[in-house]
Amino acid sequence: MSLNLIDAEFSNSTEEKADWDFARQDEVEGIAQRAARKAAESYSGLEYEDAHQDALILLATRPSQARTALEVGPGALNRWIGQRLRDQHLTEARRHSKVKSWEGNQEQLEAAGR
Repeated sequence: MSLNLIDAEFSNSTEEKADWDFARQDEVEGIAQRAARKAAESYSGLEYEDAHQDALILLATRPSQARTALEVGPGALNRWIGQRLRDQHLTEARRHSKVKSWEGNQEQLEAAGR
């Protein structure tokens, strides 16, 4: 059986209310911790505490998607969280890679004779 966790399979409602009770359930909290630990180990610059907080925010703000993944199984929820953490981290890393440091910008201006 192949597990496909593409977002289109889950509700994408933006009208959804945050459900912190869901995120605080013992099983869900444990899954969030494992997903955050793996994300922090996989991506440099991503701290466990930040990844864990982001995972809890995802769970609370997208409860219907998270519940749907959990209905498939704990591994599906872990993967769902991990995919979102990866997407967030890669987006942030891309933004930072486009930002020039002040020193780098000065060197480039000096090389151009400005």
